[in-house]
Amino acid sequence: MPLSRGSAAVGLVVMLGLLLAANMEFTGSLPQGLQVDWEAILNLDPDSFVDSVKSWLYPSLKVNTSWKDYPDVASTFSTTGSVYFKVADNYIAAGLVISCCC
Repeated sequence: MPLSRGSAAVGLVVMLGLLLAANMEFTGSLPQGLQVDWEAILNLDPDSFVDSVKSWLYPSLKVNTSWKDYPDVASTFSTTGSVYFKVADNYIAAGLVISCCC
């Protein structure tokens, strides 16, 4: 049982983040009047919950392969330090203050 309605919203955001991490973008919107948290609470088992949401969730998922157009990280940044210094350069260019222990 969620602690509050807000924790259910956080769960939805986490699920959408996991889908993005798996290169799947949710391109639709929640059906009018549907409250996903109540669907989860009132279904007796996870399989019935999945059955209740997959009719609108699955058709709205788009597999995103645009990441294939980007260069490999290892070919762009040879060391962890080079990543750090590139990020630091961006902060300095933006006028933000950074502290360094180096």
